[in-house]
Amino acid sequence: MKITKAKGVKTFYYGNELLLPNQPYHDTFLQFMNTIFKWARCFGVPGFGCMLWQIWAAVVLTSLALTEGGAIWKVIRALAGWARDTANHRSVTARFAGAMFYAASLISQILCWRLSYNWRALSKYWASVEWVLNIKYVPPDRNLKKRLMAVTALMATGATVEHLMSILATTGIDCPISDIIKTYVLKSHGFLLLDQEYYKMIAVPVLFVSNIATILWNFQDILIVLISMGLTSRYHRLNMCVATVCSELNKERKWSKDNEILQVYLWRKIREAYVKQALLVRKINSAFGLILLFSNFFGFYFICLQLFLGITQGFTGDIFQKMYSLVSLAWICVRTCCVVLAAADIYENSKRALPYLYTCRAQFYNIEIERLQDQLDKDNIALSGLGFFNLTRTVLLQVASSVITYVLVLVQYDNRGDEQQTSNITNVNITLNDTMP
Repeated sequence: MKITKAKGVKTFYYGNELLLPNQPYHDTFLQFMNTIFKWARCFGVPGFGCMLWQIWAAVVLTSLALTEGGAIWKVIRALAGWARDTANHRSVTARFAGAMFYAASLISQILCWRLSYNWRALSKYWASVEWVLNIKYVPPDRNLKKRLMAVTALMATGATVEHLMSILATTGIDCPISDIIKTYVLKSHGFLLLDQEYYKMIAVPVLFVSNIATILWNFQDILIVLISMGLTSRYHRLNMCVATVCSELNKERKWSKDNEILQVYLWRKIREAYVKQALLVRKINSAFGLILLFSNFFGFYFICLQLFLGITQGFTGDIFQKMYSLVSLAWICVRTCCVVLAAADIYENSKRALPYLYTCRAQFYNIEIERLQDQLDKDNIALSGLGFFNLTRTVLLQVASSVITYVLVLVQYDNRGDEQQTSNITNVNITLNDTMP
């Protein structure tokens, strides 16, 4: 970072590119996100990292792609009737669930890689919006970094606990130490490996790919929540600015032409800040839409799968397997709710300045306030899944109702299949009895 002075004006450069005059030295949110993307290089999201990180990301991508290809091939074999074993963790449902898990992780790495590569341009635009928000009545969000750190720590802890419980539920407490790795690999990746296909050298790559896939699948949701919190924080600051200005105006007793001119100028600056903020949300949404779409899709799929298995098969096994089934379902629901609610806060906060504008006294009402009211009322600002749906709080209820509907349909279809099988067995028994002397 280089600083030059010309006639008392500070000018900031990033590398060789001029950013903005009078720009603050740093931005809390952008600094935190840069740290997140630096750590993300460890599990295959390189961004603008050096060539070594790019090679590492290519290795991770190749490993995930090969695993996904093998999982898809196993699903095809099971559907075609070529598979040797289609029971328990090698059933068609288990194989398809494994293929979906690695598909989610593979897509997550590709999309997060793309986002991290574009983050430098996005962060520059974000900084320019922050400079526009530099109005007298816009207070800084001093607790934003603490909230970001708390959310990151909580979601990372939840993902770690869920993964550790999956290992414990898979191996059990009675498993000998020498057989823990073999038991875990064969049970957790039974959709990919048969018992006779296992050997010690394959255990390390499988464990590596499994852990990386788990991290990537959780990382995209953490990324959505953090960026949503950053956008919400800026709307909150603007709303507090409007509340403060309206409160100060309502305290005024005298009105003058000079004051009116100053107020019009101030409200124009506030309205322009809202316009810039709306453009920032749309710019982030254009780079973020695919991640939102696939995050909600895979979350919806795995919630339906867990509920379907829990209803049709029950929570069977030992105490650790039962606990893991409940914890896994709860964690997927919590993650999905966090993603939807964090993104929905952007839409909610984009409208919260309207009640403050309605309290403004008539003698201080001007054309800029009217334009701002019209802009906030008619312009729908929200993150969306590539334009297919807007993430608002009503989406959470729609997803819940859809999950219940699809699970009931799947359960009913499964019951019909059982009834048909029972009917066929009964008909065979009657035929055999009729043919016996």
